[in-house]
Amino acid sequence: MTDGNLIFDDAAALAFPRYPGTEGDARAISLLESRFQETGLETTLQWFTYDLGPAQRALQAVLLASALLVAVAGAVTVRSPATGLILLVAAFVPGAVFLAWSPWLEKLYRREGGTRTANVIGKRSVAKPRMTLMLMAHHDSKSQSLSFPFRMGLTITAIAGAFLLALLALIAILTGDLLGPAWLAPSAGGVTALAATVLSTMKSGNRSPGGVDNAGSVAIVLSVARRLIGELRDDIELVVLSTGAEEDHMVGAMRWLDVYAESLVTPAFCLNLDGAGAPGRGVLIERYGFGRLFSAALSSAARRASDRLGINPRGIVMLPGMGIDSIPFAHRGIPCLTLSSGSLGKATMSVHSANDKAEHLDPDTLAEIADLAYETMMNLSSVGNTELNAKTQRRKDAKPTHSPF
Repeated sequence: MTDGNLIFDDAAALAFPRYPGTEGDARAISLLESRFQETGLETTLQWFTYDLGPAQRALQAVLLASALLVAVAGAVTVRSPATGLILLVAAFVPGAVFLAWSPWLEKLYRREGGTRTANVIGKRSVAKPRMTLMLMAHHDSKSQSLSFPFRMGLTITAIAGAFLLALLALIAILTGDLLGPAWLAPSAGGVTALAATVLSTMKSGNRSPGGVDNAGSVAIVLSVARRLIGELRDDIELVVLSTGAEEDHMVGAMRWLDVYAESLVTPAFCLNLDGAGAPGRGVLIERYGFGRLFSAALSSAARRASDRLGINPRGIVMLPGMGIDSIPFAHRGIPCLTLSSGSLGKATMSVHSANDKAEHLDPDTLAEIADLAYETMMNLSSVGNTELNAKTQRRKDAKPTHSPF
């Protein structure tokens, strides 16, 4: 079993504020470049710049416009349920596009700008690779003006309020009667509008040491990479990627995909780690947005590994409005599963705040997730080309391909 204390030490060395483009970010990039080289990887820094302004302004405008329409829909539903429902749909559709991270939104992040950071790329090259395995974890951190639990609470409130209002309007259209007291529909619209308005005010900063998000995960990636380098077969290409600017809407993952996605030896599979090491049960982030599956093949490989290790991670859906590096990979057709851990305790609640310290990480959980990541990768490496290609084709046949451009 992996030594969780060694992983914890690596995580603690990285747990300092490192928002993209800051001095701490540059320090983290330099540190990881050295660690990758010590691990025996061929290392490259992919520097890039970006301007988050267009995406931030677009998101804020959508939230505020949606808030206004929902508030009006709530008031109108009392007199005209059909009109209220139409207004609610008009408010919800643009917001749903943003919250579910539709592929075409990546165009908002193409512009170069004043923020400069880098992806740290490590590679174990082989002469004639038959497949590519990737390990990934972002190295940047951020604080937010709205705490993690408050932000999630607002998101859930907005979605619940919108669905309640839609339900009331539908029942009224079908039966001719509006259920509940006269104030219920306006209140549902008002609460939803208020939640969306508050969410539109959120800003990012550089106060978080990022222990749980995401120093623990980067340390796990380093630990697993050390094992895989010496144990993978010599026909498997290993790519180890520590992305920058994940906290700024996954820009680093997009930039890496722009340059390197087409050169991957296929089939290719990516295992992402985010929030791993928080005390508690292991987590497989298997779906995102409104239920879209990341990768059936990777979920299966991770669950087989879990059975072998005698652990029982829970599979979850990443709530709409949350971003993770697996999403742009899914948009480009590269299977990518995220491993995490924890429960609604102190460690998780500290994410995106000045209190997200390395002390919140649990060495035993770090070791458990590292072993799960290693076993998952070994499961994938042992599958033959024929089976992998068949699984890839079945996934392509099962759902349409989405272009990010």
